[in-house]
Amino acid sequence: MRPRFSADTLRHLRNNIPIHRLIGDVLGIPCKVREGYFRFLCPHCSDFNTATNPKTNLARCFRCERNFNPIDIVMLEKRINFVEAVEYLSGIVTLNREPKTPITPQQDESPRPCKGPPGCKKP
Repeated sequence: MRPRFSADTLRHLRNNIPIHRLIGDVLGIPCKVREGYFRFLCPHCSDFNTATNPKTNLARCFRCERNFNPIDIVMLEKRINFVEAVEYLSGIVTLNREPKTPITPQQDESPRPCKGPPGCKKP
């Protein structure tokens, strides 16, 4: 039988893990800050014509016109299915909303310059 996840669990994973921190700090996707905007290498088309929106917690590639939420980007980057991606993200943040890793939802969700992931260039 396939695991089922509650709508609250999925909503929490999509909205409470800052996508720019997930991209740069956890997944190690090459990233940089250019002209004041956080950019990352699109895992689909390998272009830097990307952006994240902290208000919606979504990422977008303008070249291949794909949108990503945290679950989507984990699925694509790790080449895993939906269930595996949800389990991976659940390992980062417990369901009672306490972080297991340094990723913590913050009131100020503005992107920060990358610190340390491979390929990330400081501004």
